Amino acid sequence: MTDLEKAKALLKSGNYGNCVLYSNEIIHTSNGRGITPMLEFLTAGLDLKGFSAADTIVGKAAALLFAFAGVKEVYADVMSQSAVNVFSRFEIRCIYEKLVEKIQNRDGDDICPMERAVENINQPEQAFETLRKILKM
Repeated sequence: MTDLEKAKALLKSGNYGNCVLYSNEIIHTSNGRGITPMLEFLTAGLDLKGFSAADTIVGKAAALLFAFAGVKEVYADVMSQSAVNVFSRFEIRCIYEKLVEKIQNRDGDDICPMERAVENINQPEQAFETLRKILKM
């Protein structure tokens, strides 16, 4: 079983939260919602280079954070087209169950505010700094 398959299996088990990063038996997980897990991992200074990631929902904001972290591949239950574009640009393998045009906010009546925040950002470091400021992390 590959690292990505293991990360996906842990995510699907429901016992490891909404975001799972896996590499050579090292597991980082979080029950946080949205992009909070990745921001927490990155702010804590975790070295995630080369990890495989599994997440429930991945939009452009999360994709830029995964690129900033240096992950090598990402699985998502739901992924936006803009996330796929980011992964393609940074040569990160991605797999998803459902592809959507945009990630919606929690009420489902508008675009996710984190997606809006990075709409015109294409550099992972700039996205990290912008998102940290918004979420005060």
